[in-house]
Amino acid sequence: MKLPWLYVGICFSSFWVSPRLVWRPGYAAEQLEEVMKKLAPELFISQPDLLHQLVTIMNPNTLMAHGVPIYRTNQCAGEFVITFPRAYHSGFNQGFNFAEAVNFCTVDWLPLGRQCVEHYRALNRYCVFSHDEMICKWPLKAEELDVVLASSVQKDLVVMIEEEKALREAVRKMGVVESEKINLELLADDERQCAKCKTTCFTSAVYCPCSPGALVCLHHVDALCSCPSSSISWGIATKPWMICTPMMNAVKLRAESYDNWRLSY
Repeated sequence: MKLPWLYVGICFSSFWVSPRLVWRPGYAAEQLEEVMKKLAPELFISQPDLLHQLVTIMNPNTLMAHGVPIYRTNQCAGEFVITFPRAYHSGFNQGFNFAEAVNFCTVDWLPLGRQCVEHYRALNRYCVFSHDEMICKWPLKAEELDVVLASSVQKDLVVMIEEEKALREAVRKMGVVESEKINLELLADDERQCAKCKTTCFTSAVYCPCSPGALVCLHHVDALCSCPSSSISWGIATKPWMICTPMMNAVKLRAESYDNWRLSY
């Protein structure tokens, strides 16, 4: 994710991802998406994640006419432009140029990352990596974490745990009682993606003998098959970080050391 990309552009060539000319602020992302769907609904029918495919652009004047805020900047040689989360951007090259772009994330990105997973789930879009897996790996090296990072990881773990508990309870109420421990981490990402929303499963998944190789996340149990719930099985990750384990306690203690320090001043 953090490998830099080099873009080569000719004069007047347009772009939809490289930061150079026109930006829509992140806080107006939903507003822009609504306007785009309103003006070109037919494009979203077959491709709900159209705006993530970098193939469609709308005239900025049209967007502004519908109340979408637009900011324009002119990036010259040697200048840096930072694009914040959910900020759509596009523009055109004013001459032949080479431009470099790279992704980076600060500690406060973690809750935004979880929101992104929910957004991708609604669009049935593949995730680049499993957010839950990333969060669950950090407690293994709790003592090596920066205390600020540990605090953010601990907070995100709590959110993940509460959501997982609620989803598992909902699955049980649906009548899915057969369960077994599995290690989804050993599967390739394309083998553990929800058949419905394409989310990469890590903490749990649901599957049925009638559909070998197919599985869904706990959000989409009803989309798996038409078999009765009693014949469906659900798997629990063999490394259940979602419950209070020594690893969870370790990252909590590391995080509390930061909170205690902060409150002392």
